[in-house]
Amino acid sequence: MSGREAEVMAQLNQAVTQLLQNQVSKTCFNMCFQNGNFPNQMGRVEKVCLAKCMDRMFEAHAIVLQASVEMAQALSQDGRN
Repeated sequence: MSGREAEVMAQLNQAVTQLLQNQVSKTCFNMCFQNGNFPNQMGRVEKVCLAKCMDRMFEAHAIVLQASVEMAQALSQDGRN
């Protein structure tokens, strides 16, 4: 991988990470704080809700990422044969 390709990949990874963080925040805050009611301090229930939601979102992202890598590898191998 050339320096330019590595730079593009790093920028892409940064963009994907930012999108994931934004989606996690939006989804989890909407789920854990209904009606957009954000208290001054989070209680135990809200903290647990956010932690579980974020874990599920990041796990889902990891599964999708792994499937994408496997698909890209399979397509790359098919193109060589």
